[in-house]
Amino acid sequence: MESAELSFNVDHGYLEGLVRGCKAGLLTRQDYANLVQCETLEDLKIHLQTTDYGNFLANQTSPLTVSKIDAEMRRKLCGEFEYFRNHSLEPLSTFLTYMTCSYMIDNVILLMNGALQKKAVRDMLGKCHPLGRFTEMEAVNVAETASDLFRAVLVETPLAPFFQDCMSENTLDELNVEILRNKLYKSYLEAFYKFCKNYGDITAEIMCPILEFEADRRAFTITLNSFGTELSKDDRETLYPTCGLLHPEGLRLLAQAEDFEQMKRVADHYGVYKPLFEAVGDGSGGKSLEDVFYEREAVPLRRVLCVREAAGAGGAERRVDRRVHLAAAPDEDQQLHPHSVAGASRPASQSARDSPRPGLSSPRVRPSRAGPEA
Repeated sequence: MESAELSFNVDHGYLEGLVRGCKAGLLTRQDYANLVQCETLEDLKIHLQTTDYGNFLANQTSPLTVSKIDAEMRRKLCGEFEYFRNHSLEPLSTFLTYMTCSYMIDNVILLMNGALQKKAVRDMLGKCHPLGRFTEMEAVNVAETASDLFRAVLVETPLAPFFQDCMSENTLDELNVEILRNKLYKSYLEAFYKFCKNYGDITAEIMCPILEFEADRRAFTITLNSFGTELSKDDRETLYPTCGLLHPEGLRLLAQAEDFEQMKRVADHYGVYKPLFEAVGDGSGGKSLEDVFYEREAVPLRRVLCVREAAGAGGAERRVDRRVHLAAAPDEDQQLHPHSVAGASRPASQSARDSPRPGLSSPRVRPSRAGPEA
């Protein structure tokens, strides 16, 4: 046996036990069926007390509100995540840190937009996602350029490596803040993808397709939201993450697109994206591009692990066949994660062609990962 297998229980056995315990505590389909029957939030609270959530709402005073439940679920989820990260060793600790970087980016941009709008830092801090908090956050509003932001605030944070392509002396106005957001996400996704790819095994098999889809989704939404803005085609192309299926030819064609129909023609060359664009509505209340991406992203990824024992020289040989399947719908006994409630809400349906363009990239619509809006 390899040395890593011999020391697995010493290094990772405790966390594996915790993960198995958390999996056993996921809300079941029956739990959700019971929640549907609840007529008030107090009924919901009573039912959740019979699950692994326990008395997490015990300190909440009446009247109970959705925002209070959301805040407590988010606090519980973040507490569990931090406990896992604090007890993890490499390379798991680095992987978990990568997971928090997207929240840190969102928080930084949120505070910068708040500063541009002359909003109080204390008010904006309350809207920041707890997984993306860091001690230097309150000083973000003193930065006037991207270089100032790096030197004064982010140089000691996990975001520092992603600023290599973002250094600029341009004043951070609304457009430059959005450009900064997308450059940070580009560097972040590419670094996270490289980390997972280099580690290999089941980590690469599961994570790389997820990151590829996220990279391509951002490329499409950046393109859509840049129509009618001052952003040039060359500058637009520099914002595209290069770790997706569209790289390189698809990104080159996407950079030259001038309207939604030209975007759709680019997507027609990729089997995974063609049906998504075909599902977009025509502007009369149909689905927006953001809607269809959300639905595609929310399709459960099911990992099928097939283990076959085969006799071999010197003992039994374990052959592991790992495959990722996209399930059209969950099985009857499939357990659903209770903490997804603490994440982003689904965006309202809207035509892709008429969607508002607050920035070059639309808010992330990943359950339990999206940060709050400004």
